[in-house]
Amino acid sequence: MSIRILPPTLQQRIAAGEVIERPASVVKELMENALDAGANSLRVDIQEGGRRLIRVTDDGVGLSALEASLAFARFATSKIVSESDLTAVRTFGFRGEALPSIASVARVRLLTRAREAALGTEVRVEGGTLVSAQDAGAALGTTVEVWDLFYNTPVRRQFLRSLRTEYGHIMGVFTRLALAFPEKTFSLFFDGREVYAFPSASLADRITACFGREATAGLEEFEDAGTAGRVWGFALTSEEVWRRRYYFFVNRRPVRNRVLYRAVRESLQGEGGMVFLFLDVHPSQVDVNMHPAKAEVRFRDDVAMYDLARGALLRRSRPAWMQAEQAGKVAESGSEYGADAQSGFSLVGQVENTFLLTLAEGHLYLLDQHAAEERVLYERLQHQRVASHTLIAPQVVNLSVDERAFFEAHVDEFEACGFVIDPFGAQVVALRALPDFIEPRVSSLAFARLLARMRSGKEDVYQALACLGAVKAGQVLTPEAQARLLGAWTQTTNPHACAHNRPVYFRLSLDDVRRKVGRTGLSTEFDQYAGCSHAL
Repeated sequence: MSIRILPPTLQQRIAAGEVIERPASVVKELMENALDAGANSLRVDIQEGGRRLIRVTDDGVGLSALEASLAFARFATSKIVSESDLTAVRTFGFRGEALPSIASVARVRLLTRAREAALGTEVRVEGGTLVSAQDAGAALGTTVEVWDLFYNTPVRRQFLRSLRTEYGHIMGVFTRLALAFPEKTFSLFFDGREVYAFPSASLADRITACFGREATAGLEEFEDAGTAGRVWGFALTSEEVWRRRYYFFVNRRPVRNRVLYRAVRESLQGEGGMVFLFLDVHPSQVDVNMHPAKAEVRFRDDVAMYDLARGALLRRSRPAWMQAEQAGKVAESGSEYGADAQSGFSLVGQVENTFLLTLAEGHLYLLDQHAAEERVLYERLQHQRVASHTLIAPQVVNLSVDERAFFEAHVDEFEACGFVIDPFGAQVVALRALPDFIEPRVSSLAFARLLARMRSGKEDVYQALACLGAVKAGQVLTPEAQARLLGAWTQTTNPHACAHNRPVYFRLSLDDVRRKVGRTGLSTEFDQYAGCSHAL
């Protein structure tokens, strides 16, 4: 087998494979270019999961007519001048392959105008070949449109995942860069519908906008600085956060790094939660070129970075403004369910992670925890407007023709229960918000099951949703959660039956218990010290 040099077009496509894995890779490269250009506002438009169109518009410095054409040449960049710049990267990247690689596997239109120019420039490139370059009217800044991604590499196009998967990857890229630059304005549109609109904000407000106020109510702040650099950010440790989510930003670049991951894990002692860790170091102390897409970084001094991050996290604390806000909410609302301390029930504990054992007025009550909360949610759905929490990433759900028709006929019922659902295509809907008692991690599954149970005709929407949202048998509840559930159940108008009219509790008289164990009278003071003695 002889060795030969590949044709330039094939070289370009191989280079594209290093950087452009899927539509989200294109979004990442274009957004990073916009940020490097000093943009304060970015808008991202996506059609058909990025297969049809990816458009990124910014208000950065823009390009001159000469620079606009040169931008599509291999290894052409404004981000590196000398060899020393390779070891101290101060921007998101300098790879000359980015725009040329994108253009080699798509149809690209670049529209740009520099601040000093009266007219803008439009450049069109298809499959790596320059089609046209001409003057054009344009706003200040740059717009890059990427049409028909992988149109000339059908095998790679076939390996793209479902629309839901590709949209999910795009939202991941978008939200990470939005978190990295909270002072900038970002907006994201899918098929003409606005998914995110982030105004300029503080980091805490941007985190809340991405993840919801309920998910971030327990944020703790941390900050430290030393000779190695400066670390700062927020951490959230909570049993309600269903899995770990660690977001690392080195000099504002979203990255992965084993050293930082280990520091976070050990400082949080393996607890679940979220961490948003920002590390500012001198560019010469971090290598961003170990990964083709710069997703991973390597430090010159791992030990120093580990000590800096871990020390800051161990000293984290709740911000003063958040403590005051949380205290005000607790004072106003009392508790999650509005438990009545005067209900007369005394909580003993949880039995087999399924029942609550309580005592009231000479009786033992064994409550089915699922049935009890089902009753609570059922009455709440019937008589109150249910609060919603917005999903960080709208969930796309595919429906059959019959399911879509049923949903459209009952859309008002879903909205009354706290759902915010948008049409997303012929047989697709996007879940944007859920009732506050449904966990985001099961959003798509809960909606699908709710739809199926409603279509069966055996339950109304309140019965089905209350059952889906209620705590399950076998689920461990903290003492606080047990107390909240007991208090909420005692406030219901019909505490005897669940939403499906099944009994909630079993009651046993303490007199019956005494008779069963042979204690037929009241114990005396002596009996309390007599061990096995019985009062007769």
